[in-house]
Amino acid sequence: MSDTVLTIIVAHSNLADALLTSVEKILGKQDDTFIFSNEYDSMQVLASRIEDQIRETDPDHIVCFTDLKGGSCWTLAGMLKRKFSSMIVISGVNLPMLVTFFNNRQIMEPDELIEKTLADGCRGITRLQEK
Repeated sequence: MSDTVLTIIVAHSNLADALLTSVEKILGKQDDTFIFSNEYDSMQVLASRIEDQIRETDPDHIVCFTDLKGGSCWTLAGMLKRKFSSMIVISGVNLPMLVTFFNNRQIMEPDELIEKTLADGCRGITRLQEK
């Protein structure tokens, strides 16, 4: 897929920055990817900043990762989805899902990419069993 996939990670505190920094240490610099934190901005200001980024980028697809379903970042993403109906919002963001997503976002179709991203994110959550 050669379409522009705008990726937004919005999370509490510095989590979005930490996740993107980790992904980029593993896979290298990620284009068309922007991080946002709810730490210093009101929901309205944060929504405006994200909307401005979406309009500036003018992407073919938008994927927004949030940290906590039901939290303020999730609520914000829901507000944005009403304005950008094609936006895909995923909560519970973790490093395994982001590695899968970024590793495949230029070669997989959006629906297939999202399913693989979710599956690998879940597969990355496990308990070490002692013998």
